[in-house]
Amino acid sequence: MREYRKVITKPGEVLAYETVFEENIWLRTGVPEKMGTVERIDYSTAVYENGKTYRKTAYAYLPYCYDKEDKTRKYNVLYFQHGNTCEPAMFAIGGNKYMFDMLFDSGELDPCIIVFITYYMDPMRDADVRIQTGGAEAGDGWTPGIPGYFYKEIVQDIIPAVETRFNTYLEDPSDAGIIATRDHRAFAGYSRGAAWTWRMFHHAYPYFRWYCPTSGGISGDKPLPMPPGSGPFPTFTDEEIVDYITAPIKANPGLPFFIYAASGGMTDGPWMRTQIKLLTEQDGFSYGPDPKKNNILYALSDYYHTDYLVPYYFWNYLKTLFKL
Repeated sequence: MREYRKVITKPGEVLAYETVFEENIWLRTGVPEKMGTVERIDYSTAVYENGKTYRKTAYAYLPYCYDKEDKTRKYNVLYFQHGNTCEPAMFAIGGNKYMFDMLFDSGELDPCIIVFITYYMDPMRDADVRIQTGGAEAGDGWTPGIPGYFYKEIVQDIIPAVETRFNTYLEDPSDAGIIATRDHRAFAGYSRGAAWTWRMFHHAYPYFRWYCPTSGGISGDKPLPMPPGSGPFPTFTDEEIVDYITAPIKANPGLPFFIYAASGGMTDGPWMRTQIKLLTEQDGFSYGPDPKKNNILYALSDYYHTDYLVPYYFWNYLKTLFKL
């Protein structure tokens, strides 16, 4: 068994509880013996109520053990939304894909399907502005004139396209069928994608049990300045934050949840630490790593801010996700 460096904060330093982040350096330095594959998924969406149909692309990472002919083995699905200026192929194509191979190479994590999606309408067509500022046309509420209906796109278009194509727990792609299989579905996002993960918790709570916002705080549904830095970041009261997160919980009392949040060093979204502390102090939240009795957990690394460190956070998340 390999030994891993751990970053630990003691109770009282950030939260009233201990936080633990485990660093698996082999994700970047190792050479995987077990290789997964990636499939491109093309789909269309017309959820934005502007008379337009958008042709879009997602990528599905299938672990080394995936066999499309073996219908008896079902896989959990983790959806990942990248951060500002990035695009969904960043981990699906090229050398970064091997980091996901290394996630499962040691056998310590249960293999799952990982799906890379994007709020951008056409990240390749709009590559110049996307890379420069992140201000490309998008469906997450940051583009003036386009409502933040990306959650509808995910539920109505992406989930059926992905989970009926592969060996997952979804048999009925109806709304009821997607809700019935929520235990086998997780959503993670980094930075701007983390802000979107919190919005998914608010707007799409019945469809996902597991949420992993990384290095990004709760912004509610208030529009954020685009490009970043072009205007003041909206402020939120503690009451607004708590109400935003607890609203879907109260509306769906029979549906459990698990939030596994994470962030990096002191310059990596410091407001997230304050918000997580606030949530852990509320009634109905139980801090700890056991999803059978807890529903919120936080890991603090000492990393700087970049999407390319996401697999290191996944290493921690996947030790808890889907463990029922």
